[in-house]
Amino acid sequence: MRAIDRTLVDEVWRAMTEYAPARIASEAQVFLDFQPHAAAFSQAVTSAFDPAVQKAALGLAFLLFKVLEASLGHPFPLLAEDRVLAAYALTQAWLGEHDGAAPVQMLEALEHGEHPSLPAYILSVFYEGGTAAGDYDETVRASLFCLLKTLTDALDLGRVEEA
Repeated sequence: MRAIDRTLVDEVWRAMTEYAPARIASEAQVFLDFQPHAAAFSQAVTSAFDPAVQKAALGLAFLLFKVLEASLGHPFPLLAEDRVLAAYALTQAWLGEHDGAAPVQMLEALEHGEHPSLPAYILSVFYEGGTAAGDYDETVRASLFCLLKTLTDALDLGRVEEA
């Protein structure tokens, strides 16, 4: 098992950006088949957004599981729906604790903190890797962060370690 650190996230991201379209489609279908609850959650929390945001959210969930797979050396077993729902309840409670904070301020603090969370780091890699922060508004960025936070909490993943 390999620790999930910034280097691993960066390696998986770079590798995925080099995949041929057929490989992306094939591996994405495997993700959808083996992690239906994570995929359904991704689709549910972004259903109010346009298709590009929905696709980005699903891609970020896929990336998270690819990082986890690279860490473990094998695919992650089925993430149970009840774990996703319990983690979502925790995310909603966490959001309630920060009521009134602008989404961009929360994200800036999380992305640039001393020890960024895994969701914040993945989101920063995503935006730096070709999706400019201005391409999506603050509400979208906050929603993508909450998606990743919920999934990492459901998977019992913590902070990303320094490489």
